[in-house]
Amino acid sequence: MLRFIKSHLATEDGVEFYGMFSLMVFVLFFAIVFIRMVRMRRATIEELSAIPLSEDEPVINIKEHENK
Repeated sequence: MLRFIKSHLATEDGVEFYGMFSLMVFVLFFAIVFIRMVRMRRATIEELSAIPLSEDEPVINIKEHENK
């Protein structure tokens, strides 16, 4: 199956675009995640880090943290 795909893609023009496009999407996604993580407030980080340890269901109000 892989041999069929490789031989088929080798005969197509412009296939290298797909590799570059997927790499750009991958890098862009993680850049956005990193920027959001860096800009997150300390109180939000502490509240989110306590979620696995809390016994009751946490209520996170993101809008409340953004307005502070």
